[in-house]
Amino acid sequence: YDATLRDHNITLKLLLELKEWGPIKDMGLAVGMEINEIMRLFVALKKYPDETEEEEFENDLPEISLSSSKSCCGGSWLYIYMSYLMTPLDMLLPFDHRTEFRQKILRAHDGSKIKKIFTQVCELWILTFSLIFNTVAGLWGLIPDETSSNMADTERLCWEISCLLACATSFGVVITMCLFSLNISLCSNTNVKSYLVVTTGVWVFAETLLLIATYSTSLSLIILGYVRIREIFLPASYVAQFAVPFCFIMYLVLLIMCINYISYASVHGGLMHEKRIAKKLKNYRRQISPKSVQIEERAVKAAVIEQFQHYYHLHS
Repeated sequence: YDATLRDHNITLKLLLELKEWGPIKDMGLAVGMEINEIMRLFVALKKYPDETEEEEFENDLPEISLSSSKSCCGGSWLYIYMSYLMTPLDMLLPFDHRTEFRQKILRAHDGSKIKKIFTQVCELWILTFSLIFNTVAGLWGLIPDETSSNMADTERLCWEISCLLACATSFGVVITMCLFSLNISLCSNTNVKSYLVVTTGVWVFAETLLLIATYSTSLSLIILGYVRIREIFLPASYVAQFAVPFCFIMYLVLLIMCINYISYASVHGGLMHEKRIAKKLKNYRRQISPKSVQIEERAVKAAVIEQFQHYYHLHS
């Protein structure tokens, strides 16, 4: 009906302005459309995004000075994290394993979404720590051997304890997460939040096992690497004996900071709420210059950083 609609000067903009069933029905009959076709057109128009409302919403967003946030937006995630989000507790207990994180998730979504989120979390931890358990059990057999005869008693004790802790806690994580996944799926969407509140203590215990398994596995890798490098009788190996553990620890610190920032961004950046906090990235049907891309993304970063600053001043 494109040609017929054009002959009657009926455009998409005019159709969107009609909105009501009566005028749309009269228009459809005038161009020779069947009733079922008019009904499909009416439903499609109802589902069509209202760009006018979208533009009004965009205009209602607060204007954020890009120049005032230029240093933050141009900086790395590490700079933003250390400026507004970092706490001493982050290094020992990452934010996504703290009670505050779970409390905010429970209050940001409805029961069905919460059920889906926590079921996926359980399944991911089950898969991850099943692999860790098998890996550490295999590593455990590498020492003692003929190359580890020079290990001091203290080093051997640290190795055995770290492997034992990693295996035991990984096994515990898999068992508890399997049970959580089963029982969360048994709860109704209405009561799943109540179940998670009642079992908070057990969830904290499971996440404690998770952290112990992670740290003990990392310690096992450090000890194993240190022992293997020490058996290489080269001048460079003497430097590597100290450089490798130090670099590995620095890597773990950076990894923990990255993990915390990922979780902070969604919670304290206001990104779990339905209301958009920044102007959306537009869909372009033609080539867009890199400068325009940078301006748009800088505006989004600035809006999220405003949320970080609000959180920082609220808790400082």
